[in-house]
Amino acid sequence: MTKLLQNITISYIPDGKSSPLLDTLAQPHTRLGQKHTNTLETYKKRARAKYLGNALVLELVKIDSPLTKSYWNTWHCSIVILQDGKKLTSTYCNNRWCPICNRIRTAKLIKSYLPELNKMKEPQFVTLTIPNVSGKVLKSTIEGMTKEFIKIKNLFYGRRSFRINGIRKTEVTYNPEANEYHPHFHVILDGRNVGEELINEWLSRYPDANRGAQDIRDADENSMLELFKYATKLTTKNRITKEEDKTVIEVNPKALDTIYQALYKKRTFQSMGWVKQVSEDIDEVDAQIVEDVDEDVEVWKWEQEASDWVSGAGELLTGCDACERYELRVDTG
Repeated sequence: MTKLLQNITISYIPDGKSSPLLDTLAQPHTRLGQKHTNTLETYKKRARAKYLGNALVLELVKIDSPLTKSYWNTWHCSIVILQDGKKLTSTYCNNRWCPICNRIRTAKLIKSYLPELNKMKEPQFVTLTIPNVSGKVLKSTIEGMTKEFIKIKNLFYGRRSFRINGIRKTEVTYNPEANEYHPHFHVILDGRNVGEELINEWLSRYPDANRGAQDIRDADENSMLELFKYATKLTTKNRITKEEDKTVIEVNPKALDTIYQALYKKRTFQSMGWVKQVSEDIDEVDAQIVEDVDEDVEVWKWEQEASDWVSGAGELLTGCDACERYELRVDTG
């Protein structure tokens, strides 16, 4: 039996395309198999995610989008932290585009699915793609892809040796040069022969898809991180530049809004076969013990200009300096 993960450090895995900074924002930094201890450094990283997440929200709410109310909910995510001794309590928005919630969600999904995936005898990482589409048909295209995948899964159910046991993830990327969207599936399943037959059936339903773009490989630690990260990248590596002492991140809010609308209230993870389904939701209220915080009773309120939570006396909780190091801009190209 192949063990996918034993003591994996959840962090950014470079792929040459995505952004180390933004990928890191959505990845929790802990080691599976060990008890996680919350520290002020944990909250400092959370403050950086909060700062850039709020900056994105301010651009998203400028769009006439049906998700505007939900975007404002993300602005209020973890906006207040209540301290009682060493216990810090906060509330979360549970939205898919929220970097803070994605860090929590990623850790939860890996911890929950890991025992199931470790039961696989021959874990495979499969990528299923189709040609890029316009934003107008993105939602209907994803729905059509999901229906075709279910048809294949049901077809395989009648073939005992080809039943799909695993997890399917829906992901969307954006091509700014062509102004097109690329919906695709990532799947971790048991059995090389099952994965290869899945690709064959997929191509029979999407004959215009590039055969070379369909991929199958042995699943490893990197595959797990690829599967459980967020459903769309906020930007690409070539949209991140250095200007003096600041890192400038360019985003396209309209493109992101199109993706968020297409995925809104849709399950991005789907288990199959004997792999049990895990909810993507996170707790709306969570209390954590922070070992290295001074015991106190305090209300810490988020200040975007300070990129930190601030006490009534003006003290900073984490000392995060994201406001001095990062700037988010709208991609006009």
